Amino acid sequence: MAVSVIVEDSAWLRKLNGELRALIAPVFAQARSRFAAFAYVAALLAVPGDRKSCWQLGEQAGHATPRRMQALLAEYSWDWRAVLERLQWFILAHLADPEAILVLDETAELKKGTMSVGVARQHAGITGQIENCQTVVFLAYVTARAHTLFSFRLYLPRQWCADTARRERAQVPGSTVFATKTEQGTEMVTAAVAADVPFAWLAGDEVYGRSSKLRKACEDAGKGYVFGVPVSFQVTTPGGRRATAAALARLVPARCWETRSCGRGCKGHRDYQWALVATSSSRHWLLIRRKISDPADLAFFYCQCAVRRWCPEWR
Repeated sequence: MAVSVIVEDSAWLRKLNGELRALIAPVFAQARSRFAAFAYVAALLAVPGDRKSCWQLGEQAGHATPRRMQALLAEYSWDWRAVLERLQWFILAHLADPEAILVLDETAELKKGTMSVGVARQHAGITGQIENCQTVVFLAYVTARAHTLFSFRLYLPRQWCADTARRERAQVPGSTVFATKTEQGTEMVTAAVAADVPFAWLAGDEVYGRSSKLRKACEDAGKGYVFGVPVSFQVTTPGGRRATAAALARLVPARCWETRSCGRGCKGHRDYQWALVATSSSRHWLLIRRKISDPADLAFFYCQCAVRRWCPEWR
């Protein structure tokens, strides 16, 4: 998962054949599962497109049938947590940065059937609608040099947790209990903090910005954050008054909006107007984004500044 984004040219293949293989090889007790895993990762990187079946991967690996790829995913015994841990070692060996940003988000894989573990009618971010899909909550590691996926959790809807027969058929461990997406995200962030993963900031959308437990976990760890929040989100002003994000946006003077780019998109820089509103806390701010072509189109972000030089009052 890390190789294709860490290295921008064919050098990724040398990494795959050497360092990365050496890291993950001990996880697989048998040679056949180890070689199948190497072939699987190489085929994932080589086959174009987003949707890749075991037929396609097996063909890319030179297998006559998809059987070995299917067996790797469904039958061979290996610890995915150990593989993930070793991939994280690989990522940090090349990208570790104390100024890195961890990004919490989720992605959905659309499905037509009902057998895939965790599949259910639920919100899919890729379409913005309720779809039959699997949802994965992930944590990305972002630096000025590159970015890559760092950790993940498959979201198991409540109906799956309550259906013992369905769980057994899909081989869901009996110890698995229902966890919300924010709980899964908090678990990954606290695990990164406990493992001394170097980073300075955490970012996420409204799904995660609503969680006071997640925000507190960042604050306790001394990490800054920028979370999307709804228009109804309330903060305490320096004068001690509670106000919603929408109400504070109406009080921002015209001269205080500043045009900044969100970075390049397919049509050039994505410019917006921004305003930073102080709160009663010297480390917490409400950041407001306004669309230039439609000033009524607003987005709100609650921020905690844990890096001294970034706080406006210290400039």
